[in-house]
Amino acid sequence: MLRLIKKQLLFAFFYPSRGHGKERQKTISRKQLSRLAGLGLSLLAFGVVQGCTVVTKDTVIAPQIRSLFEGTYKVDPYMEAHRPVTVAILPFLDRSGRKQGAVEVRKGFYNHFSSLPFQNMQMQRVDNLLAKADLSDMEALYKATPQELGKILNVDAVIFGEISNFDKLFAVMYSQVSVGAEIKMYDTKTGNFLWSGKHTTYIREGGLSVTPVGIIATVVATSMNLRDIQLLRACDDLFRDMVKTIPVPTAAEALRLPVIALLTQDSKNLPKKAGDEIKVVIQGTPKMQAYFDIGEFKKHVDMKEQESGWYLGVYKVLPGDNVTQALLTGYLADDAGNRTPWVDALGTVTIDTTPPEKVKNLAVVGRNNLVLLNWEKARTADLAGYRIYRSATPLSGFQEAGKSELNEWRDEQAQNSQKYYYNVIALDRAGNESEKSDTLTGMPMAPGPTPVAGPIEADTTWYAGASPYIIEQGVLVRDKATLTIEPGTEVRSRGAGLVIEGQVKARGTGENLIVFAAALEGKEWEGISFKGVKEKENYLTHLRITGARTAIACESSSPHVEDAELTGNTRALKISGAFSKPEVRRSTIHKNLEGAVLIDAGAKPLLEENKIVDNQQEGVVIDAAEPTLQKNAIMRNQGGGIKIHNSNAVIRENKLLDNRPLDMQADLTGTPVNALDNWWGSVNGLDILSHIRGRINIAQILDGEPPAGKTKPLPILVSQLGGVIEKDSLLIMANSPYRVAGDVTVTAGATLYIEQGVNILYDQGRAVNVEDGGIVAKGTAEWPIVFTAAAKSPLPGFYAAAARFTKATQVVSTFSYCVVSYAETAFDIHHGAPEISYCLVAHNSQSGIFCRNDAAPKVTYSTFQDNRGEGAVKSVGMSKPILNNNNFLGNAFAVQAFSSLCLDASNNWWGSAPPDENYIFKTSEDSINIKPWLEKPEEKAFKE
Repeated sequence: MLRLIKKQLLFAFFYPSRGHGKERQKTISRKQLSRLAGLGLSLLAFGVVQGCTVVTKDTVIAPQIRSLFEGTYKVDPYMEAHRPVTVAILPFLDRSGRKQGAVEVRKGFYNHFSSLPFQNMQMQRVDNLLAKADLSDMEALYKATPQELGKILNVDAVIFGEISNFDKLFAVMYSQVSVGAEIKMYDTKTGNFLWSGKHTTYIREGGLSVTPVGIIATVVATSMNLRDIQLLRACDDLFRDMVKTIPVPTAAEALRLPVIALLTQDSKNLPKKAGDEIKVVIQGTPKMQAYFDIGEFKKHVDMKEQESGWYLGVYKVLPGDNVTQALLTGYLADDAGNRTPWVDALGTVTIDTTPPEKVKNLAVVGRNNLVLLNWEKARTADLAGYRIYRSATPLSGFQEAGKSELNEWRDEQAQNSQKYYYNVIALDRAGNESEKSDTLTGMPMAPGPTPVAGPIEADTTWYAGASPYIIEQGVLVRDKATLTIEPGTEVRSRGAGLVIEGQVKARGTGENLIVFAAALEGKEWEGISFKGVKEKENYLTHLRITGARTAIACESSSPHVEDAELTGNTRALKISGAFSKPEVRRSTIHKNLEGAVLIDAGAKPLLEENKIVDNQQEGVVIDAAEPTLQKNAIMRNQGGGIKIHNSNAVIRENKLLDNRPLDMQADLTGTPVNALDNWWGSVNGLDILSHIRGRINIAQILDGEPPAGKTKPLPILVSQLGGVIEKDSLLIMANSPYRVAGDVTVTAGATLYIEQGVNILYDQGRAVNVEDGGIVAKGTAEWPIVFTAAAKSPLPGFYAAAARFTKATQVVSTFSYCVVSYAETAFDIHHGAPEISYCLVAHNSQSGIFCRNDAAPKVTYSTFQDNRGEGAVKSVGMSKPILNNNNFLGNAFAVQAFSSLCLDASNNWWGSAPPDENYIFKTSEDSINIKPWLEKPEEKAFKE
């Protein structure tokens, strides 16, 4: 009999409402609403039956029963002595394959489980704690042990759930659907199994009728569709009796908690704005206290019993209210304080009273009997669309002209030569409206060509619809005139340029560039010139200039150039004069024939976030100016990246690489260029130094491309030297000349790297000693590295040694294109084999090179001149220097060979051919080999 009653409660509703196609949404008619109410009341009655059901007009008493549960369940004996108090219901695992329904079914189980006298942790708190523990992924969650979950959630027991077959539940037409669920509870201290329930329910057509009336009926009818009803019925069939098989404390069995059969609300998961109302209905035990919570946002909103067992609560949204996907929970409580919670299993509540931001960057382009509008897409997550307003006057008379879901619109009702005014508002899903955009003018025009020439004396507009404008002769915008150029306008010149003495406002958009080009293929035109406009507001944005002699020339002028493309010109940009302070941003300057950007004569421009790339000569040339270059990409320019002469430039946060031959070149004298915090394509100081020349301060670089790159200091030494160097260090032109004020020791495997062009001045008697370390000094013929005395009129022997190698080491030392003069001994080599090539060693008092012990330097293409004392090279012990292709000129001796090993000194110029034997001192014929010798000086040998 009971099974028959239960089957009569199962039903379906089919009522087509407004919709599209086959997948029409189902809503509830009043007749169907009576069936739903019957379901609620019948389920309320059916859920409290035990043998016989005690139901009065004012009360519903529901003792726990198990005999009616049609599924299977298990209770472990362990639970009898270890019944949990606090319980957490974990997210359910969906085995159906469709991945839908698990969230709602979990809420349904939560609602029925809440009728039991356990302390049930709120689902939102469960989910938050799991997320903090990185257990949001279902696979990871279900691999965790109950003990691990107990520590995270701090509860006595956890409940796992698996559902299946829900893919069929949401079919539009059905006759019978099976839905399965298996629920398990585990103790979190021991991991012991406590209880499980497994059930499969069948949904068929059928139903009973009891009719709620008035506002209750309206709320229920508008808040639930067919899918919602199916889902509620499935959850009710699965769980209402299943939870009653869970053992509870004996004292709790007599506890009569209020019963909730239905909770629904009318937001339909759509956001609500200020002034809207959210109506909530609960069906349950009559004569109770009823209220609801909207997540943590709004607590204890009172509800009133409208008719027996039906409660209604209303929350009116206030300005400033905002909450996203809040879980709505309803409560029934009796006078004794017993309370039953019930969550909305079908949806959440979103309140949005914040309007979208004002529409930005509205652009209007007139065409032939057409006006095109576009604007920046509103940054609003719940954007619903836009409304476009139009008027024939600028301040009033605006009426809605159209709607758009995209950030563009076409006014196809516009008439040529008629001026129109437009603004746009954005709307969100809640119905909030943004502030109106700025008002812009649009005028459709008959298409060109439109010839222009001569002076512009009054304010003038060039319209996109009248394009192309043909500059027949030079166009001059006079001092008090403004030329406005619409987005999308095309301007072509037969050779003459556009000269601005007044103002120009050429503001294109990303979709509608303003284009300047030559009218005749292969013939240059003059470009755009600003002459003496100083601080006047001039704008060139979103435009392309090609084929010009100089695309943009600024003489004592400061226009704003943004989002431009300057390409295929002889020169892209020339900025001259102390009153020239233009700002050039986010522009692409590429494939121009000469130096792309020339800044001179005291100009102080700002170049920021530009791409200056692939130009046939220099990227940027700076001559006697004070520019700031920041956040630019300056790459692959064939005449060099940046050339700087006699200028105080600030160059920072740029990307400088792959320019040929150098990324940056500056003067050898004067104040160093400030080039801190740039990305050079490497974090290796030597790599960077190989691509720059001159006095350039690179003490700090970026360790990656901006803006992600972080500041990284390079190991550059200050100008005064002395003490111990125990890590790789750099001597650079920006800090030159360096002064050796105290003896320097290079050790601990360190290498001292010296940039080309550096001068190192030694105080009297000082030396650089190399122990376990090395020196790499690679100059060039143009910019040699100089080691000399720190004196205005030095004499030979002023300081001890440029480099003294005192210990054996595995670190390689190299000297090329170096000048070493006025030491006692230029290179005093006790151990090791440094390479010395293309050097000038001159005016030293004792020796140019003194080789001791097992020293074996290789010396090539160098010049030894006017070295006194023991002459150019002296070798003792078991040293074995290699001397090839060098020139020996005017030394006391060319070579003194006292080593026990034979020296290779072939192919040198000894000052004469054959050599003067008195010039080469040897202990025996076998101590040195000078054959063959050169018949004339070695031309490749370095000399100043």
